Amino acid sequence: MDAGNTLIKVALMENGAIQSLVSFSLADTVGLLHHIKSLPQADACILSSVSAVDQAVPDVLSQKAVHFMELTADTPIPIRNLYKTPETLGKDRLAAVVGANSLFSGKDILVIDAGTALTIDFVDREGNYHGGIISTGLNMRFRALHEYTKKLPLLSQTGDYNIIGDSTVSAIISGVQNGIIFEVNGYIDHFVKQNPQLVTIMTGGDGNFFVDKIKKHIFAEPNLVFFGLEKITLMNI
Repeated sequence: MDAGNTLIKVALMENGAIQSLVSFSLADTVGLLHHIKSLPQADACILSSVSAVDQAVPDVLSQKAVHFMELTADTPIPIRNLYKTPETLGKDRLAAVVGANSLFSGKDILVIDAGTALTIDFVDREGNYHGGIISTGLNMRFRALHEYTKKLPLLSQTGDYNIIGDSTVSAIISGVQNGIIFEVNGYIDHFVKQNPQLVTIMTGGDGNFFVDKIKKHIFAEPNLVFFGLEKITLMNI
């Protein structure tokens, strides 16, 4: 289970393959618990959370699996974590780089997670996680312009936009969407200069927005966090 800032996702996995994947809003505890109870008994279960979940959730999860664990800063992982404040590191970020390292072992990897927040993380070919950046996500940028000004409207992403906006609406769309694209491309260029054979993986709910807008070839893997959570679970049991 991956409890993020917006959604709680529950995946049933077997031998590295996702058998089912269901998402719930943070407020839908009833629906979430009903779904968990409907799942078959599992060999193991892991809970990764960056937001508060109802205590009933881990209680029910622990009843559905022989082995139950929650991902914490102290959980053993199959990479070396060089983050100076591991207790503040988002569990989804950690799971994503573990998943990336398992898919591209022996490679320098940049993991871009385009969700509520935009995060970019680097793990080197020797499996050392160095950290990365945290920035505002796509929808958060639209909301900030609306909520911190008096007259700018609340907009959302669109496929129809130009570099130069010729109205307030098109100027906002250009600023938000081109701004985040230039930001991501700039970070990729920086890491490629230092690591020419860099592998870049895109994940997160807004990942599809970036796939055809990035200058370098990238791999899109929307379920990267779950691949990492499975690897962490298997290592610990």
